[in-house]
Amino acid sequence: MILLFFPWTLSAQEYHLEIAGSSNDLKQIHRYRIKTETNDSLVLLSQLDELRATLQHEGYLDLSIQSVWRDSTNLMATVTLGNRYQWGVLNPGNVDPILLRKIGYRERLFTEKPFQYAEVQALQNKLVQYSANAGYPFASVKLDSIVVNQGRIKAALNLETGPLITFDSISVKVPIKVNTRFLQTYLRIPLGSPFSDQLVSEIPLRIDALTYLKLSGDPQLSFQNDQATTYLPLHYVKSNQIDGVIGFLPNAQSDGGLLLTGQFNLLLENMFGSGRRLRFQWEGFKPESQQLNINFFQPLLLRSPIDLDLSFSLFKEDSSFINRNFNLDLVYAYNSRHYLGMHSNFKSTRLPSSTLFEDASTFPDLADFNLNQFGVTYRFHNLNSLINPKSGFQINLSTATGLKKIKRNSAINDSLYNEINLETNQFSWEAKLEKYLPASKHWVIAIKWHGGGVYNQRLFFNDLYRLGGLKSIRGFSENTFFAENFAYSSIEPRFFFETNSYLFVFYDQAWWLSYNLENNSFKDTPSGFGVGISFTTTAGIFNFAWAVGSSKIQEIGFSQSKIHFGYISRF
Repeated sequence: MILLFFPWTLSAQEYHLEIAGSSNDLKQIHRYRIKTETNDSLVLLSQLDELRATLQHEGYLDLSIQSVWRDSTNLMATVTLGNRYQWGVLNPGNVDPILLRKIGYRERLFTEKPFQYAEVQALQNKLVQYSANAGYPFASVKLDSIVVNQGRIKAALNLETGPLITFDSISVKVPIKVNTRFLQTYLRIPLGSPFSDQLVSEIPLRIDALTYLKLSGDPQLSFQNDQATTYLPLHYVKSNQIDGVIGFLPNAQSDGGLLLTGQFNLLLENMFGSGRRLRFQWEGFKPESQQLNINFFQPLLLRSPIDLDLSFSLFKEDSSFINRNFNLDLVYAYNSRHYLGMHSNFKSTRLPSSTLFEDASTFPDLADFNLNQFGVTYRFHNLNSLINPKSGFQINLSTATGLKKIKRNSAINDSLYNEINLETNQFSWEAKLEKYLPASKHWVIAIKWHGGGVYNQRLFFNDLYRLGGLKSIRGFSENTFFAENFAYSSIEPRFFFETNSYLFVFYDQAWWLSYNLENNSFKDTPSGFGVGISFTTTAGIFNFAWAVGSSKIQEIGFSQSKIHFGYISRF
């Protein structure tokens, strides 16, 4: 026998390990970098236990490790590896070959290969998991017909599925304003469908995505008569909203005067207990300009996993143009975090009848046109709360492409239309990223990034994105900036003095904001900063924000600061 000796420096506080064995065995053991000196004797013993488990999982089934304390500080371990077993073959046994292919089993991986028990365990766990998600939560699997001959193992899989279990009704402790049939379809556990352990584990995530329902505990299951009853400790949450915001900003049309701006929002959640949502938004942000948005959301269209999202918006930019948008989204939520959608958008923009362009010698940067676009959207989030997140990440991506048809306007010289192509393809994209970092018990840092672009051989003002204001770059009036390409970010530390109430400071910075039209161009990197408060009461949410902005068109100064405050009532 060869002795492997690890030298050490004598110390009353140190424990030492010597490992003995054959040269081949010691060469294998060296790969694991065993610690031979430590000030804790339990570390030496736990290392030997871990070494034994690792080697056995790698096929050394005849392994022997014998340890003895030579004195109070020196441990001797004698290791004999023995033969490393190999697979002869692992037969499918009574398991359906189609099922084995679905979980990634390949017979060649268990034929004439080193035996590794971890691989066997992984295969067994996959079979049990798949069965538990296919209606057999009591399935078990073991190796059968085991034959060991000259270090080679032959065995067969034996799967006991147990009874087929189907979902029964959902049971709640207190009455809720939600249709039970809708809830079962939304949770993907309709009456009579095969039991799925994965769908049950996803229930908390799916409920969290609903603003009007909350779980006060974990879901519970009861199995009887080959059926599973799901018990949900649900309670209803007030989620309907009605709010208005008033803002004051300098009125350019009245020296020293103030312009009163306004906003009204109405949100009705879970209409008729079926998860339907209706949203109405109106904004009047500067003279002769306003914006209207109406949105209707129908989940689980015709009891399918597809959600329908319809929206209409109207935007009037003083006396320049009027945009109308109709959008249809079909969204598939393939789990509670990921959403994939297809959308169709129809945009119609018109110029008011005017003599403004009668004497134009070149085609202006405004036009009447129709735009039909089709695109895809993708959303993901792992936020801890959709209403007031304190941790997690969220991403929204959208792209669209389609045909733009320019319409003739009697106020523009007809000969100027010969200068442009009346039918062109247009492409656009948009991305939003949000990250919430809990810095301590009371502090959360909200970081946001928003970017987008629109591309066409001839863009107009009424093609462009509009930014600025409370929902984008704060410190400016709503929709101050036009852009064909933009990107801005925001950092907002929040101090929570109550669960859903906080003070905040913020800094918004545009990194890319520009347009380059035929007769006009613009480029700027505006920024804004300020402070605010948001606090929740039993009756609703109060918001207040003060902001100052700086750009090429607005110098920083208190006279240009913006004050916004509003109240959100939930019912």
